[in-house]
Amino acid sequence: MHLEVLLSDRHIVNNSFLYAKIIPYNESTKYYSIVLKNTQDISLYEHSVKNESALNRILEIDDRHWSRFACIAIFSHFIVILFLSLFRHWGYMSALNDLGIFDQAVWGLVNGESFLNTCVFNQKSNWLGIHFQPVLSIFTPFYFFFPNTIWLILAQSISLSVSAIVLFYLARVLFKSEMISFFWLIAYLMNPTLLNAGVFDFSPMTLTVPCIIISMLAIEMKKSRLLIVSTLFILLCKEHLGVMAVGFGILWLIKNREWQTCVVLLFIGMGHTLLVMGLIMPALSPTHTHIMFSENMGQLSRYGWLGNSPMEIMTTLITHPLTVLKTISLDFGGLRYSGMLLMFFLGFPLAAPEFILPALADLSVNLLSYNSLPRSIFSFHNLSVIPILTVASMYGVKRLSRLSKKINRFSVRQLVILIVSVNFISGYFLAPLPLPGARNIMAPTRFFNWPDPYIKTIRSAIGDNASVSTQANIGAHFSQRKEIYVYPSQVGKADVIILRLESTTKNINNIPNHLIKERKYLPYTLDGHFRMDRKDYVLSIRNLLYGDDYGIRLWHDPWLVFQKDAVDAELREKIEIKLLELEKRWQLTDSD
Repeated sequence: MHLEVLLSDRHIVNNSFLYAKIIPYNESTKYYSIVLKNTQDISLYEHSVKNESALNRILEIDDRHWSRFACIAIFSHFIVILFLSLFRHWGYMSALNDLGIFDQAVWGLVNGESFLNTCVFNQKSNWLGIHFQPVLSIFTPFYFFFPNTIWLILAQSISLSVSAIVLFYLARVLFKSEMISFFWLIAYLMNPTLLNAGVFDFSPMTLTVPCIIISMLAIEMKKSRLLIVSTLFILLCKEHLGVMAVGFGILWLIKNREWQTCVVLLFIGMGHTLLVMGLIMPALSPTHTHIMFSENMGQLSRYGWLGNSPMEIMTTLITHPLTVLKTISLDFGGLRYSGMLLMFFLGFPLAAPEFILPALADLSVNLLSYNSLPRSIFSFHNLSVIPILTVASMYGVKRLSRLSKKINRFSVRQLVILIVSVNFISGYFLAPLPLPGARNIMAPTRFFNWPDPYIKTIRSAIGDNASVSTQANIGAHFSQRKEIYVYPSQVGKADVIILRLESTTKNINNIPNHLIKERKYLPYTLDGHFRMDRKDYVLSIRNLLYGDDYGIRLWHDPWLVFQKDAVDAELREKIEIKLLELEKRWQLTDSD
């Protein structure tokens, strides 16, 4: 039985990979027999050796150290992403609107409130009517024994690490070289979007990332059952991912020329879209339609400019395609967004366009969004796009390398090194780390943060049943309750108001002029953390301080807790001094 092993790049002759056909140890001859062949199966060299070490020395095929390097890189990435996420959460940079929402939904499952949400509509509602993400139920057993947001943060870090393992294996299948596979792994792990979105608040979309790469691997290896199973899991993560299933089906047909699996995936994808968007979500949503199709929902009305229902949106896309194309390309900055995503891969995905098909689901919703956040390369909305573009780049490089061999230009290794270089350099300068010269867009006031013991004091003081209106960036620490709202929502109705009078980021007065009006919607700014203009924030606290509805329950600088019927007027002067200090530090003026 012959074992075929691809040699390292040191054995490239005239840009043709060499293969070694090794005949196992022969008891009669006491030798290993070796026949080196090129990709055209032409014998180039024959030799015999006595032992495996001599065999490896001659062939120089001991490639296992690249697997070790890959393990080290993946584990290091996992540790960095995990602790950056924890430091961010413990530093009060996570949001009630993101991490807190999912924490409340899973906590609700454990406590008899199915996918509970009170933040979006300021009333009890089912999260599945806002975003279809039943995958959250997998956290129920963990919350039953230890209800904590750490499970969500840990799952996000593990998911990205698992995806890297699968990507390394897929690259090895495609290129049959662990060194080339390691290069692809580094390009993927150092991608700026993956680095920044990976440490952002938990998103169930992160759980799709390993399944997306598994699906691509299944298509390459013609494993239809594996593809269907991984796709079914993906469909549990968001309502629009039926389009991704359709993309996988078409890609399967193009790659493997087999109709049955394609038809099954098309049926699953279109059926999921119609069932979820047409029946389940309207039945569970207070607006009786997808919230992002609704009017008067502010930044959440992302697709209202196209229509107020899936049918109206489709009609607009079909009847006014040029107007829509101009709007998303120029007015929304879609060309710049697409160019940035492709830039990290030097445009190589365009050499294998069919492999981009599964990404059309997320690319479409991001490009069509009136809200610009999904088009940010730092946003978690692009987490599922990056693995698809990485795999498309692999196939693009493979195709272009075949062409370049004919004109004796570039090898696979040279092309991959270019991609690694771009991602490594851009990953460094755009990393969410306080590195010399790095953008560090989140710019926390403190990099290392640890759990605050005073949170337990607040929880104990207000009780488990109190309704709470809380500052957005601290809400995820109090979200395991039946009623919680984003301050200043429900002020006057909520039993308790929890605030933290402190800046969590250095991004206060350094916002570009064209973004100043939108700063409360930018998640990396102080106003974005408050989800309100900081001047209005200070004014609202003064109104509470001197109003009649609430008294001061706790003041432990910077923590401030108001509660109905609480009385402690003696603390007003201390809190007023704190507010004056913040106004000076945040450079608040009448003209601001």
